[in-house]
Amino acid sequence: MRVPTSAEHNLAIHIIRDVRGQSLGGNVDAPNVAPVGAYPELVLQIAAQLTDDNSPSSLYFDFWQLILQHWFSDPSYTVEHLWPIPDLEDAQITFVVLRAETPVVLLQVSAPADFDNVHTRAAAAALSSGHWEHTAPYCESRELVTIAAMGKRWTAFKNSPRLSVHDVLPSDSIDWMEDVVSEASYEMLEDLFRSIKEN
Repeated sequence: MRVPTSAEHNLAIHIIRDVRGQSLGGNVDAPNVAPVGAYPELVLQIAAQLTDDNSPSSLYFDFWQLILQHWFSDPSYTVEHLWPIPDLEDAQITFVVLRAETPVVLLQVSAPADFDNVHTRAAAAALSSGHWEHTAPYCESRELVTIAAMGKRWTAFKNSPRLSVHDVLPSDSIDWMEDVVSEASYEMLEDLFRSIKEN
């Protein structure tokens, strides 16, 4: 058996510490991704490739489907792509998570172009809010989460489908987040989905 040299030993420690997001005392920043073991490696690899803000929304569909399947892997949930909105002819929501055939999560994916424009972000959020308005009357769950995504960026709110979006403010809302695979985003989604899974 060969004993590693001190240089090899230090390199191994450096790699292990970097993967955990720790630094060695210098100005090494932790990576801005979910904690190790949080998202599957495939999700993180795809996220690393999605860097072009001029990409069409369809390029992000598989990515977001994997994210939803991560959170709702239990067989009692179904993730449906291009779900038809009740009573709106030819209108569809990019993804819906169903439990016992009733929606618990709505996700509208838009292209990331012009994210820095406040009006574009507002339009994406308003589209998702409109989907909530049209879906809530058909929802039997106690809470309905609505997510607006622009590429990997996202915002969300959670509310009772028994109330109009104009009646009350959302019980939980999240401002626009830069990257859904960041540690902060992971923690917020975990918190947002917890009550749905508990009910």
